[in-house]
Amino acid sequence: MAEISRRTLLSRTVLLAGLAAGAGLGLTKRVRHKVAVPPPAPPAALTDALAAQQRLLADYDKIGFHYGWPAIPGLRSDVAAHGDALRALLERYPGWRLARASGSSVPTGSATHSGVDGSAAPSATGSAAPSATGSVKATTIDQLAAATAANARSLTKTSLAWPADEQHAVEVVPVLASIAACLASHAQVLS
Repeated sequence: MAEISRRTLLSRTVLLAGLAAGAGLGLTKRVRHKVAVPPPAPPAALTDALAAQQRLLADYDKIGFHYGWPAIPGLRSDVAAHGDALRALLERYPGWRLARASGSSVPTGSATHSGVDGSAAPSATGSAAPSATGSVKATTIDQLAAATAANARSLTKTSLAWPADEQHAVEVVPVLASIAACLASHAQVLS
């Protein structure tokens, strides 16, 4: 049998003692798993603005189909672009992206939202029935002008009331104000 030096014996003893102490601590320490917390939902003002845009787009479609007014297609394309801009803003919020990826609806402040993009469920009736927000579905060009002006006023108020310290305020406020200005010009054209 070979002799073991004292230095080797001492180092192996310290190593075994360290391993035993580490194993003892590992067995007695509680494991705490991190719980995944879903990201917060996007601001309700943005999802409500998208829902109002979708309703207005449906009104433009209905009026353009029934009346065939030549200015409607150009105005409608602006309103469709507004929806794209609002969706692009909502993509900046992880809660919106998560809800869209999972296929669930994003909670918003209005009861008419049914889709993941915040759009309202289409109405089967052609009557001027009030929606959940109190606005009347447009059936004439004058009503479309009034609905467009109301959306412009709402977006103006939203952009002015947007908190300056919000994470994406630098991007959100100019887009909302730009859409409001465009809708105000639409209301003038339709009047």
